[in-house]
Amino acid sequence: MMPSNETRAGAGRTTFGQIARRCAVALAAVAVMGSSPVQAHPERPNLLLLNVGDLLGGVVSVEYERALASWFGLTAGVSVWTFRGLYTPLGEPAYTGISPELGARFHFIRDAPGGLWFGPTLSAGYLFSSSTGTLNRVWSWGVGAAVGYNFIFGRHFTFQLGVGGGFTDYGDRIVWSPRLRLGLGVAF
Repeated sequence: MMPSNETRAGAGRTTFGQIARRCAVALAAVAVMGSSPVQAHPERPNLLLLNVGDLLGGVVSVEYERALASWFGLTAGVSVWTFRGLYTPLGEPAYTGISPELGARFHFIRDAPGGLWFGPTLSAGYLFSSSTGTLNRVWSWGVGAAVGYNFIFGRHFTFQLGVGGGFTDYGDRIVWSPRLRLGLGVAF
C-alpha cells in the first residue's frame, strides 16, 4: 500500500537528488539519441572549434582540444571580448580585451575528443578598455565549467553543443557569465 501524498515526508518538494537524476537521464538520452555514427579515432585526436555561441555574450572565441586518453583531453583557447553582449546588464560595464583559457575535459560515452564531456577551465585576461572609460587594473582572471557534446560527422566535420559559465574577476567586480557552447569546427 502506497502512502498518500499528505503522509509522505517532503511531499511536493523536489530534492537535489531528484533534480540530479533527472538531469543525468536527460543528458544520457540526448547523448544516445544524437550520437554520431563515427567515433573520434586515434588518428584524429585533435579538435579545432569556433564557438559561435559566445557571440551572444559579445565574445569571439577559438578552442583547441587534444585527446590524451580515450576519456580525457586538454583544451587551450583564446577569447576576444569585443562588444556588450546579451548577458551584460545595462548598468554593468562592458570590457574589451583578450583572454587565453586552459582547461580539461572528461569524456563519457565516446572516445575523446568526441561525445559527452564535462570540464573545468582557468583563464587570464588583458583588458584594453571599459565602457566606463576607466580600468581598475589591466588584467583579469576567471574560473568556469561547462558540459557538452561533440558530434563528429564523417571524417572531420564537428559540431559542439553545450552550456556552461564562469566567474571573472575584473578588479573592481567579480562577474558571473553564462556561456552557450555552440561550436563549429574540424577533427584532425
